[in-house]
Amino acid sequence: MNPAPLVRRLAAEDAPALRQLRLDALRETPEAFGSSYEEEHTLTLADIRAWIVPADDSAMFGAFVDRALAGIVGVARQRKLKMRHKAQIWSVYVAPEMRGHGLARLLLRAAIDHAAAMHGVRTVLLSVTANNTAACRLYASLGFEQYGHEQEALCVNGTLYDELLMALPLPAR
Repeated sequence: MNPAPLVRRLAAEDAPALRQLRLDALRETPEAFGSSYEEEHTLTLADIRAWIVPADDSAMFGAFVDRALAGIVGVARQRKLKMRHKAQIWSVYVAPEMRGHGLARLLLRAAIDHAAAMHGVRTVLLSVTANNTAACRLYASLGFEQYGHEQEALCVNGTLYDELLMALPLPAR
């Protein structure tokens, strides 16, 4: 991988690349996402831009290699008043040909740092398909701990998948 990857917050002009990478992710690993290709292939660029430029302090980050979007992650504060002390990481994905170069770790660090900068956020949550051992190891190496196990959380083409629920407490500020 040459040169070094760039991780940055996505901007409105990144919508076409984000849409394509997200659809690739949903086709390649449908068991890794709560959404599906069938649900998202009809989303417009305006819909995708709303993810990128939200009305709140949520964010989408991208990892770029040679100016091409190679990985993504989203982070969003819980919206309900009683749960605003928690942020959720979602849509972690790195293109298969770019895996093994530390992009997911860089993306997750950006998302965690963004969550930590949100006033009042004390915990970052995520869920991961239980059989995704590489992702589970990565999350644990970043300090996430399992706090739950949802059996049969997803049903993809008739196959049921469990999900692990993981949390990362943030340092008190």
